[in-house]
Amino acid sequence: MDRDEILNRNKQSTKMDEGTQYIKMQSRRFGEIGLSIFFIALIIYKFAKGLPSNDLLAVFWGYLGVAYIYKYKFLKTKQSLLSAICGMIAAVTFALAYILQTW
Repeated sequence: MDRDEILNRNKQSTKMDEGTQYIKMQSRRFGEIGLSIFFIALIIYKFAKGLPSNDLLAVFWGYLGVAYIYKYKFLKTKQSLLSAICGMIAAVTFALAYILQTW
């Protein structure tokens, strides 16, 4: 195989390179950190104003619960399953509490 043929095969490959995968993982990680900080700031604001914050907590725990469901789908670890169950229970509980509080 000559050099040009190897380069052409590499260009035609649909496989994502490791650098791109790393950037995507890091951007997702920092996005989640930013999202958490933003949620905490909004919850503190709502608490200071006496507003119900269960809606934000439901969204936050729902996000984490779904993320762990996806993780459990592939890794099949007890920790992922327990985290998924707890996250979804918390999400539903906070959503119901918010609905009952604002009804």
